[in-house]
Amino acid sequence: MALISFKNFSLSYSDDSPPALRGLNLDINELESLVVSGLSGSGKSTFCLAAAGLLETYPAARQGGTILRRSRGEGTGSGMAVVLQNFYAQITYLRSSVFEEIAFPCENLGLPREETRRRVEEAIEKIRIGHLAQRNPLELSGGEKQKVVLAAALAVKPELLILDEPLSQLDPETTAYLADVLLELKKEMALLIAENDPYLTLKVADRLVVLSGGMIAADGRPDVAINRSTSEYLDLPAWAICVDEATRRGIIREEIRSPAYELDYRRAMRRLRDRI
Repeated sequence: MALISFKNFSLSYSDDSPPALRGLNLDINELESLVVSGLSGSGKSTFCLAAAGLLETYPAARQGGTILRRSRGEGTGSGMAVVLQNFYAQITYLRSSVFEEIAFPCENLGLPREETRRRVEEAIEKIRIGHLAQRNPLELSGGEKQKVVLAAALAVKPELLILDEPLSQLDPETTAYLADVLLELKKEMALLIAENDPYLTLKVADRLVVLSGGMIAADGRPDVAINRSTSEYLDLPAWAICVDEATRRGIIREEIRSPAYELDYRRAMRRLRDRI
């Protein structure tokens, strides 16, 4: 069943700007892991903001079509949680500890104190930030803050978790661990992830949507959506390298690596061969 349905949806940020999204028709379904990829400016972040309903009150935006959202019944969770690309803006900086910062959205839901504590402890354990629990959020690095915002999103137990470039501030070890966390979360909630990292996509995605100029260039299982015609819309050579390895392992049926990236392939393969 669809949690969110885009019906011929278009959006421009002003009357004078070109459309950031053009005529989108797609559903985001229950327990589906949907990754949106594309080059810079393709509309990935705008798509996430639109799905989250964060552009509906944007004063200058011009929208066409509709977005339908399934209403959530009574319960102790949240229908949706979002980790923005500018995750710094999601930390209140009004709480003296990371633990209290993660508890804040649960408190907004009116959850009992013990339930809030249980959820915060569970989220902290999942994201492996127990060593940060009593730290002041003001003292954290960018990557640490990104983990705190993600933990706060998990604590509300949403039906849909939206992540806009969740790997941007994370080191390779944490990236690999986060992919494993997302694999587990797929059993509990739907995921919408805007990400150009092929490693995360090939490991986590049930479905890949490739955007170009705000339009859908491809939509389907990764082994269908990734092909020679869509490779120009993805961030090569990183995609070409990982897709080549995924092809060798049978994850993807068609190899798309371009000869133009042969040298990059040979250099990077030594670093990436064990990541997929």
